[in-house]
Amino acid sequence: MNGAAASPAVPRRGRRALIVLGAVLALLLLAWQGAALALKRQVLAALGPEAQIGNVHLGLGSVVLEDLRVTAPKGWPGEDTLRAKRLRVEAELASLFSDRYRIGHITVEQGYLSMRRTRDGKLQLLPSLLGRSKKQDKDSGGRFALRIDQIELKDSQLDFHDASLKGRPARVRIEALDAKLDELDLPGLGGRSKLQAQGRIKGRGQDGTVKLAGWLEIATRESDLTLTLRDVDLVPLEPYLLKAAEAGVARGQVDLDLHSQVKQRRLKAPGKLVLKNLELRSGKGVGGTFMGVSRKAVIASLKSGGDRIDLDFTLEGDLDNPRFALNETLSVRLAVGMAASLGIGLVDVVKDVGSATGRGIEAVGDAVGNLFGGDD
Repeated sequence: MNGAAASPAVPRRGRRALIVLGAVLALLLLAWQGAALALKRQVLAALGPEAQIGNVHLGLGSVVLEDLRVTAPKGWPGEDTLRAKRLRVEAELASLFSDRYRIGHITVEQGYLSMRRTRDGKLQLLPSLLGRSKKQDKDSGGRFALRIDQIELKDSQLDFHDASLKGRPARVRIEALDAKLDELDLPGLGGRSKLQAQGRIKGRGQDGTVKLAGWLEIATRESDLTLTLRDVDLVPLEPYLLKAAEAGVARGQVDLDLHSQVKQRRLKAPGKLVLKNLELRSGKGVGGTFMGVSRKAVIASLKSGGDRIDLDFTLEGDLDNPRFALNETLSVRLAVGMAASLGIGLVDVVKDVGSATGRGIEAVGDAVGNLFGGDD
């Protein structure tokens, strides 16, 4: 009889266990939904009113945005600063209910980024997003902090608009861009962030390749980066290599190996530049120099050197010196390297380049102060 009396208690205990389990699952579901909605709100708030979004999908600790577009502010050289076919944000859910957020991964697929360099040398990227993070930090009394473990771009495109050059602003387009940036802290941007990127630089006749690898600390501008260009069309890069009055490029390719280091606000960046299959423009009004040296000497060297010119140069100096100017110093350094490669007298080169830059031999001794956008 004891056994018969005890038997109904077993299913009652089982029912209670199921009820408790169901309640726990319901609470977990509610917590997950709350965290997912909180993540969605934070992502949309970060993108701001400039953002237009096709669809939003919530996952376990993630938000996926489809057909994202962030329109550019007034005066920006383009309609958008960011586009993405698909953007996925994965976060640590517990951090969403504090002032210290942690994003594990941001993935941008088939994206578009627009970056510009202002006339005074400042680099600008996603101004509305970065500006909002600084405002949020101010509103929270300095307590706001966001750690992003990794940002990844897949099959994306970057337009770089440069207004720091004399004359018409230049634009360089990088396509098929795959990039990873690790360990980014906002809003202070302190600490080292590892960077890896590769893509194609769009050209008229053919596309070249670009690779960038190393680390940088955005807050202090310290960095150790290696830049590699291969078979890049020389025509889009012409504003960086030539003065306005010089002989232009009809066609040609460039290879570049540059190792740039910034330590304690001092820059040193040795590089090797190779010009290949170079053909200079001719006709009325064409200048008598190319990259600071005689046009005739360049043509003669191409004929005798297998249609190729190799030159070495080094950019170095103190970033805190307000007299540094990247574009002027680069012109002089390349002219000196070209002269050494062709065996031309250095004094004549410095005289010619100095008359154009207004700095003469002083520019030869100076280094670059604004390689990564200059000082704020």
